[in-house]
Amino acid sequence: MAQCKDCKHYKPIDDTKGDCFGHEVPATLDANNCPSNAFTPRD
Repeated sequence: MAQCKDCKHYKPIDDTKGDCFGHEVPATLDANNCPSNAFTPRD
């Protein structure tokens, strides 16, 4: 299952969390729970 850390919009803050369009999200958050509904897999 894809996770936030697999999205091209995810910018790591540290090993456990990152920034997605101004939202702080856990790196391992399931992509289906994406707070901005913009999950896009990295190339």
